[in-house]
Amino acid sequence: MFGANTPTFSKRVNTFLEAIHSHLKTRYIDNVGNKWSMDQLVASGQRFAHFPAALYAVDVTFQPTYAPAGSFREKKLFYSKKHGQYGLKVEASVLPTGFAFHVSTAVPGSVSDIAIFEANEEFHAQKMRKTDKERDMRDDGPLVDKYPLEWAILADKGYQGLQRRLRAITPTKRPPDGLLSMSEMENNDKIATDRVIVENFFGRMKTLWSIVSETYTWKRESYDLYFQTCVALTNVHIKFSPLRVEDGHERNRYLNGLVLSSEKKKAKRAVSVKKHREKRKLRLGTFLPSGENVHFDSETEFSGDESGFFE
Repeated sequence: MFGANTPTFSKRVNTFLEAIHSHLKTRYIDNVGNKWSMDQLVASGQRFAHFPAALYAVDVTFQPTYAPAGSFREKKLFYSKKHGQYGLKVEASVLPTGFAFHVSTAVPGSVSDIAIFEANEEFHAQKMRKTDKERDMRDDGPLVDKYPLEWAILADKGYQGLQRRLRAITPTKRPPDGLLSMSEMENNDKIATDRVIVENFFGRMKTLWSIVSETYTWKRESYDLYFQTCVALTNVHIKFSPLRVEDGHERNRYLNGLVLSSEKKKAKRAVSVKKHREKRKLRLGTFLPSGENVHFDSETEFSGDESGFFE
């Protein structure tokens, strides 16, 4: 289409993005966070409906990748048990206006959501801190007695425990062999309603840019370049076309696709493991006395390379 082979075209794209990336990130991501302080959100009437003391919401997005080359241990680092696939994770912070103002660097899929947050905790702690002017603003939100000098953030269940050191509003988890009270369920619904803004952002971004919605097959070292560029351009798009409920539907379709893909891969692995055990049983059976049986179950361990179990 462009009269160039794939490697040449890819190199041209990378060279162009590297030239504009710093400008895009500074103007359309970093500067967004500098502009939209709590004071500005109050003045514009664009705070969260149920938790007006929350400055922004955080969440992590997962993108599948091909199985990395290397040892079984190296492969396992990129394997997400939750999604049943190899991949990369990125955390985004989204304001109630719908704009993302911070994205973390990509990490392997096995890293937990709260660990990603902790790696960027210094940034969050600084951003959540109230300015001298904001300390006189009304704040009767959750955890204000414990953290009177901080604005809150909204997060999902993957961030449980964060409230012990920062003003993080997270859903209440159902206790083992127990049930949540009606008030706890209502509060969880309110958190989900406000926090949906970050899910809508991911939905819009993955609708616009296939490079962050399909299985990532390019160089891993270039992932942050592509992802951050897409975040910046998505912010520009949202400026002219604000987020809608339909963007959340796109996010749900993406997650459902991940689940379906994971189930297919798990079924394929199960067949592979079964065949491996049957062949192993036949091989060992040739060394056993006549009439003696050998049995393998799910606890049987095999030596050798098990990397195929994660492919």
